[in-house]
Amino acid sequence: MAEQAFLDDLEIAVVIPCLNEAATIGKVVAEVRQALPEAKIYVYDNGSTDNTAEVAKVAGARVRFEPKPGKGRVLRTAFRDIEAQIFVMVDGDDTYDVSILPQMVEQLIEQKLDMVVGDRLQSKAAHQRLGHFLGNRLFSGLISHLFEFEVRDPFSGLRVMTARFVKSFPSVSKGFEVETELTVHAYDLDAAFIEVPVTYRQRPEDSHSKLKTFRDGLKILRKLIWLYQMKKPMPFYGTWALIWLGLSVVTFLIPLVEFLQTGQVSHFPTLIVSVGGFMMSLLLLAIGILAESSNSNSREVKRFLFRSSPHV
Repeated sequence: MAEQAFLDDLEIAVVIPCLNEAATIGKVVAEVRQALPEAKIYVYDNGSTDNTAEVAKVAGARVRFEPKPGKGRVLRTAFRDIEAQIFVMVDGDDTYDVSILPQMVEQLIEQKLDMVVGDRLQSKAAHQRLGHFLGNRLFSGLISHLFEFEVRDPFSGLRVMTARFVKSFPSVSKGFEVETELTVHAYDLDAAFIEVPVTYRQRPEDSHSKLKTFRDGLKILRKLIWLYQMKKPMPFYGTWALIWLGLSVVTFLIPLVEFLQTGQVSHFPTLIVSVGGFMMSLLLLAIGILAESSNSNSREVKRFLFRSSPHV
């Protein structure tokens, strides 16, 4: 009872992106309502061809529409239009046990966090789609390595976030890459977040995943590379500078050896390529240094403004 009274004092908005989830959305809304009775539940219909919107409305959700396709567009619109102290993001496919939401909200408040992420990968059901599971493992390791902080489930569709985190989120993604952006945004702001184990279950037979393993995996990889060069330009451009420098040194050895042996150089194109590679490495290094300087300054300003905002 004390926990529920604590939650009742908070303005909580639950955002549920949906595309053709008529088979599950009613159950999801009902379970969210049971877990967070005072929360405002928003179902964003993203161009469904079934009666998702009608089912959600009957279940008691506030139904809104985002005609442009893509989960990223839905969340960008929702985060812009909705005002609340705490934002909950949950998929509408009935794969998450949302009864954990009160605990996640409580952890967010008590531990002064800005995001609590539901980690699905400890549930056996998450292993059923091998391609998705292996892809998640691959990307979690890649993100952890590139941005030097541990992430176990970067694509989780169950998240609890503060308003200051959501309102500062500069999303540009259209689709499923948005979860990657949210994770990297936490790194960029040095925002405190944790991942907690959640129960994950398989979709009902009459519900189908919109995620295409290889197509969306390539989009996520492209987005991750773009984020890496934006957030950590010196390591990104520095690596490419070293690659070009190595190639230029290798190609320079050919005319150098020839000159030492004969006193002449006949491979002028190779020499020109070598000098061009060396100039390219210097250019990439300069870009990295300038971008890192600019990025560091802007990041400090963003972090200062972020920390200056009230937590909840």
